[in-house]
Amino acid sequence: LEVIQDRVVLASLRRGRIVEALETALKQGHGRITVYPLDAARQPLAPLHFSSDLHCPDCDIHYQEPIPNLFSFNSPIGACETCRGFGRVIGIDHGLVIPDESKTLAEGAVKPWQSESYGECQDDLMEFAAKRKIPTNIPWRDLDAAQKKWVIEGEGSWEDGLWYGVQRFFDWLEGRSYKMHIRVLLSKYRAYHPCPSCHGARLKDEALLWRLGPEPGRTIHEVMLLPIDRCAAFFKELALPAPLDEATEQLLGEIRGRLRYLVEVGLGYLTLDRQSRTLSGGEVQRINLTTALGTSLVNTLFVLDEPSIGLHSRDIGRLITILHRLRDAGNTLLVVEHDPEVMRAADLLLDMGPGPGEHGGEVVFFGPLQKLLADPASTTSRYLTGRARVDTGSRRLPIDGKTKNLEILGAAQHNLKEIDVRLPLNRLVCITGVSGSGKSTLVRDICYHGLLKLKGKPVEAPGRHRAIVGHERLGDVVLVDQSPIGKTTRSNPASYVGAFDAIRKLFAEQETARMRGYTAGTFSFNAGNGRCPSCNGSGFEHVEMQFLSDVYLRCPDCDGRRYRTEVLEVTLVPPDGEGQRSIADVLELTVSEACVFFAAHPKIVTRLQPLRDVGLGYLRLGQPVPTLSGGEAQRLKLAGHLTGKGRDRRGTLFLFDEPTTGLHFDDIATLLAAFRQLLGHGHSLVVIEHNLDVIGAADWLIDLGPEGGEAGGAIVCQGT
Repeated sequence: LEVIQDRVVLASLRRGRIVEALETALKQGHGRITVYPLDAARQPLAPLHFSSDLHCPDCDIHYQEPIPNLFSFNSPIGACETCRGFGRVIGIDHGLVIPDESKTLAEGAVKPWQSESYGECQDDLMEFAAKRKIPTNIPWRDLDAAQKKWVIEGEGSWEDGLWYGVQRFFDWLEGRSYKMHIRVLLSKYRAYHPCPSCHGARLKDEALLWRLGPEPGRTIHEVMLLPIDRCAAFFKELALPAPLDEATEQLLGEIRGRLRYLVEVGLGYLTLDRQSRTLSGGEVQRINLTTALGTSLVNTLFVLDEPSIGLHSRDIGRLITILHRLRDAGNTLLVVEHDPEVMRAADLLLDMGPGPGEHGGEVVFFGPLQKLLADPASTTSRYLTGRARVDTGSRRLPIDGKTKNLEILGAAQHNLKEIDVRLPLNRLVCITGVSGSGKSTLVRDICYHGLLKLKGKPVEAPGRHRAIVGHERLGDVVLVDQSPIGKTTRSNPASYVGAFDAIRKLFAEQETARMRGYTAGTFSFNAGNGRCPSCNGSGFEHVEMQFLSDVYLRCPDCDGRRYRTEVLEVTLVPPDGEGQRSIADVLELTVSEACVFFAAHPKIVTRLQPLRDVGLGYLRLGQPVPTLSGGEAQRLKLAGHLTGKGRDRRGTLFLFDEPTTGLHFDDIATLLAAFRQLLGHGHSLVVIEHNLDVIGAADWLIDLGPEGGEAGGAIVCQGT
């Protein structure tokens, strides 16, 4: 409804009346007015539309007022409503539904329909395919796009007597996901896909309408996609019009400072929208360092746990510069470190030892580097001076025309430049390169996920690549990383390598146990009637403190020994006849002590020996697995594989991501010996590593780079 507010001649003398009429019209029209110019005959010409808020009067589009939350995907105000700010939605991965593209429809290309439960769907497919003349005897990969679309999307609903397709089958399953077995089935075929609404931007469309910088400007998502070094340059050159320039001067100063610190610690190749879970340990450490630099703290104690993790030798110099800058600002730094360059840059060194676990815990040396190098008692000093070497005694295996290979062709995920990589099998292959050069993308995203998919196992969608050639030569693929083995405190090293079963059987064979009718199950603290009824065999009571951290108290009935008193009366006598031990006493033994105690029982020693081979002889048999460090967890997994669990005659491909993390020179020598043992069993090893000793001991090297981020992702060199 248009209401005329005023009719007036445009003249400077009437300025007051015009302003008053405009204000009244805007108030009555809720911020919108229309002005009609009149021609000489006082007839209205084309109208001019105006509005007083964020509204386009010509298009009649209203824009939301900008508030900080509009630009945050962690806020419901700014987050995309489809993916709720995650940038990805979970759906069905057709690559998992049809894992083998060489199969025909008749041979069962659609995997979920090859079970008894859903065999009728396979029958429906064959029936409708015959009616629609869809070939069922040629491989899936040779069908044209329209035929594949017909199989996947169908043509209508089952109720209408039409072919429903793979997608409607899964939609029907989703409606029955309240049943446990349906949820298990769906989990095998799920994958994450980019959000169809925001295309990964994670924000509502309203947030992406705002642009910053010179024409045409950049949206917040475009800024987040810039590598940090280019992002820093963007904000450095950003000139805002008055009065915005003065109002935002402090904000821009903060942004420029924080981005500058990230570039200085060598993270200029990262983008701001990179998910934290995809960062390496070294990248997380350096981001934490920038927060310390950004606060400008003085007279503060900084405690750093291996800041060199994940850093190439080139980047360690940058790290040392930052540590020295923090020290020179008046701070104290306490750094736990194994890297020789960081050790040499320290003012004082504290060497703990002399051995690990039970044999350690003493101060071997404290003082400046020069005095440590002259100290004959320190193991560290022997390696720093070159009197001891990590790779002594290891013999490299030759690579020639007879060596079988695994080839990854056209790797192009993230910053990889469509590279072809050859991995010799039954060899120690080392992937090197500066941080951010694409090592983890190649090994984890493409090699690991790609091989799992080819083996028909549920997995996240592999990174982009053309093909993986030679995968049939491998029985399995295993990623041995530093992720925790489990959260249950009931798991321990003895049970992980399978030694605890043999120990329990041995106790059940004792005369006292047989007289009382005890079985191997009686000596389990996870089940059975032998465990303490008060704590159910955990050894402690868990007290929930509501608003405070939970408290764990030693069980008052069994005093933390996990078993009933009568079960502990069954003891084992060692070969020398001295020091009888109950099952609880055995769990308190270290691995090395247990190997001596059970010397007469080769089954147990064979299971425990791999723990010593990987340098974990100091662990107690009953130590809860969640209390292990990342490096210990990784070596425990390695020991589990050395015991030969689930061995395939074709051999397994082991993928290691920086296995030397947390390891002393002496431990690295032990680790290399364990690697050679795996190779002797017919397995293949691919290791992402920055440690120069491991790189020097490798049979084959692939160096990625030359830089990180956009400037990386190419093969600089591959060979011996």
